[in-house]
Amino acid sequence: MENKKIGSVLKTETKVIAYVVICLVVIVLGISYALFFEVKGNEKNQIVKAGTLEFTYANGSQITNETNSDCFILMSEEEALKHNECEYKISITNTGTLPGNYNINLTSETVDKPMALNKLKVILKKEGQVVADYPKDGTTTSLVSNEKIEAGNVINYSVQVYVDADNELLNAEDDEKNISLKINGDAVVNGEEVNPTMPATDYIKNIPTIENGDGLYKVSHDVSEISTDWNKTEYRYAGANPNNYVRFNNEIWRIIGVVNVKTKNGIEQRIKIVRTDEIKEQQDFGNFSWNIINDDNNWITSTLKDMLNGIYYNSSSGVCYKGTINSENCDFTQESSVRGISDVAREMIDSSVVWNLGRWDTSTIDSNNFYEKERFEQALNNINYPVIWSKDNDSNFNGIGLIYPSDYGYAALDINNNSCFNKKISYFNIDNCNSNNWLKMHNKSSWLITSFISYGNGTFYILDYGVGTKGGYLITDFNIWPSLYLKPSVKIVANPNSNQEYGSIDNPFILE
Repeated sequence: MENKKIGSVLKTETKVIAYVVICLVVIVLGISYALFFEVKGNEKNQIVKAGTLEFTYANGSQITNETNSDCFILMSEEEALKHNECEYKISITNTGTLPGNYNINLTSETVDKPMALNKLKVILKKEGQVVADYPKDGTTTSLVSNEKIEAGNVINYSVQVYVDADNELLNAEDDEKNISLKINGDAVVNGEEVNPTMPATDYIKNIPTIENGDGLYKVSHDVSEISTDWNKTEYRYAGANPNNYVRFNNEIWRIIGVVNVKTKNGIEQRIKIVRTDEIKEQQDFGNFSWNIINDDNNWITSTLKDMLNGIYYNSSSGVCYKGTINSENCDFTQESSVRGISDVAREMIDSSVVWNLGRWDTSTIDSNNFYEKERFEQALNNINYPVIWSKDNDSNFNGIGLIYPSDYGYAALDINNNSCFNKKISYFNIDNCNSNNWLKMHNKSSWLITSFISYGNGTFYILDYGVGTKGGYLITDFNIWPSLYLKPSVKIVANPNSNQEYGSIDNPFILE
């Protein structure tokens, strides 16, 4: 039969949107507990891990007729089988030494004007062969139930959803219906509850973004003058108190966002985090000099860089400088009130990332312009000044730095909760952008990593009332907030407490 769009049969243009999220549920050697992990994007090659089983979603976890319009046409099963591009591919890998069991479910979620599952048809293939199709009533379709997978094995499935041309239940009212199918299930391993995990960058990128108020924002760049590779969309937290808290180093840090970084493989994306002790009952991290050599604003030779990548990174004690050329002893051992990086946390830091050290001579530019200047790899007025910082040009490089001026600017909202991305950082007080910024921590002046072109004894910093500026003799003791990038292998565990907002101060993201 001739393929027809749904709307041509229902006599109006279709508005049906099908959201299909496949549930992979593990039941391994024990009783079960509620497992829910919702993936809200369509990133390819998503990997979700529960216990020893890994589920790879080859073409994303969500199918809609907006992105797959040719898959939502009225067709017979014979015709549907010709549309391989509409298959939702899933691989299940048992990485453990014991067998496991899994389910694959489609569950209808409550939405406005829902379409019943019995008006759709689902084809399930296992290793390329059709094993079943499912026209079902109700709200749940169990595609696979308590299937066994041996240790070390891989099983491949595909799921295809389409509108059955021979379904007599379809009517004109379906033109206004919506479909939403989501994940739900249970999992245990050896009697222990297991939370599924997902690469941290994917997890954050799949959180819904907003355009007003505290939360996660999409940030676009246009730095074609440097390289179009830097123009990848970033995801950054902004506002007075967004839910970006994360447990790292047995402390509470905060996620700046998923940002573009330079590696030996080109421009990639990493999660950037910054230390905050505002909810810890301990002393502030402290005030430190940027460099005791007051006319040297080269980050690579600064005493602050040496301290962060030395005794702080190694969780030891030794020399530091606090507003004087006279050294003091700083204790960053695990027994101190302000401990350094633990062995476990150290393994999560990505020391392959190249930190750009582009400089500028004024703070009367906005975050977008600062972003470009920070990544500008020309020495400008000083050919001896390094434009990058990495293992290649610093033997004491361990990947711990400070935030950029643009990091601070992208975190700001005005009094109407609108972004301040296009506002000049030095005018944040005039533009009412200096209050709603979670990076304005403790209302204290804080050093930034970016320094001047014009003269060698100054760098950028944030004033205690939330305005970015230049100046500050390097020997001055300002607050510092260590910042770093996480390895791409670091994952975020699914929300262990569904009763609380994940990433909140009381329920921070958990890394593994």
